[in-house]
Amino acid sequence: MHQLSPGVPEYFFDDLLIGYQRRLVRRWLPARVFPEPVLQPDRPWEGRILALYGSVLPNPGGGYRMYYSNFVPGGRSVVCMAASRDGFRWEKPDLGMVEWEGSRANNIIIRTDGHLDSPSVIADPADAAYPFKMMAFQTLGASPMWAPDWGMYAWRSRDGLKWEMLPGVRLPTGDRNSFYKDSRTGRYVLLTRDKDQWERAGGRHIARSESADFLTWSAPELILNRDLDDEPDIEFYGMPVFLRNGWYFGLLEYWDGAHDRIEVHLALSRDGRSWRRPLPRRPFIAATHDWNRAWSSCANNGPIVVNEQMVFHFGGRWVSHHFDSAQQWGVIGYASLALDRFCGLEAAGGGRLETVPLAWPGGDLAINAETRQSFESHPAHCNGELAVEVLDADGKALPEWSGGQKAVFRGNTHCRAAVQNQLVRWPGDRSLDACKGCPIRLRFDLQHARLFTIEARG
Repeated sequence: MHQLSPGVPEYFFDDLLIGYQRRLVRRWLPARVFPEPVLQPDRPWEGRILALYGSVLPNPGGGYRMYYSNFVPGGRSVVCMAASRDGFRWEKPDLGMVEWEGSRANNIIIRTDGHLDSPSVIADPADAAYPFKMMAFQTLGASPMWAPDWGMYAWRSRDGLKWEMLPGVRLPTGDRNSFYKDSRTGRYVLLTRDKDQWERAGGRHIARSESADFLTWSAPELILNRDLDDEPDIEFYGMPVFLRNGWYFGLLEYWDGAHDRIEVHLALSRDGRSWRRPLPRRPFIAATHDWNRAWSSCANNGPIVVNEQMVFHFGGRWVSHHFDSAQQWGVIGYASLALDRFCGLEAAGGGRLETVPLAWPGGDLAINAETRQSFESHPAHCNGELAVEVLDADGKALPEWSGGQKAVFRGNTHCRAAVQNQLVRWPGDRSLDACKGCPIRLRFDLQHARLFTIEARG
């Protein structure tokens, strides 16, 4: 008997909920890359490459902040902050904090004497004194990039603008990281590369370190590496992680060494340690436009939600490793996906899903679905249907909830810049709340339809 958590959408990433199916396909959907970048290197301190090995967070005063860095071969590293009211149009405010060539009229918040990369910032409201924290790859002073002092260093801030580095906190790992605080465990988690990556894993991979206090970190543990479904030249450059509806989502930087191209693939986990990846291996954020034809790397914090869309900010480059001085170019743009539509169970006609027995906790049945004959057509042109019946735990249809009394949904719950009515109603405006506490199965018959999530909403 599967226990549903009230108010938490259930995805169909695996077969946990599926008792029976016919003529269905699990369809993984990619994010759509917007054709133009939202930030370009147009300030002297930025060089010619903006790198979003950084973060996008809500701004305490409203809107959003973006923490990003530059990349200037042989130059000094900076961390900059951009601001936006809506997540789409970004400005570079004159913060007056850090001097650059005799002026403080810039958006720099950190400038170091050595190399600094991957400034991953999180909001940590549980720490009232320092609610902003950052992990960054650095070398200290003017030492070369791979000097003995290289590694991940910890920073903290009271306001997210003025930062101090914590002395003595160093993890000797590679130059790419993502950083988050696990809301389930309360522990800080750093995903990076083991310093012995070539001997241990044959190349770039994902290693995990954690800390209870942000000061003492565990030895990195290998959690994700290429497998036999990946081509031999594939390596994993990095992986931002975010937690949503009981799942850990990884935005895996999937590096094709033969072509020196990074695209973003989706990885999924129930515990943050054991990961699975959809087959066949296809990009979630693909090399789509000229500005991201070589590299794509997502912000550390996962998507922001704007209306009915999940918006993934990422850095894009049109050239990659070992480029010459004339071809440097890196910008920041975004891709989007309708809310929680990572994958759906899809049928053209005659598709059926019956769930395993569910302990219905009460509340309405809410769905994330669309019933379009062509899934590339107008989002509100819905000429299919999704019928819902209720069965007992043994799979026998309950007459008052099936046959002529079944519920029928026609529409698209996520369109026209809004999340439409998702609640399923049976004839007589009846709600599934009447089955509270009962063991039931749900049967869905799909005609030109996709079902993305189900939820007990009460």
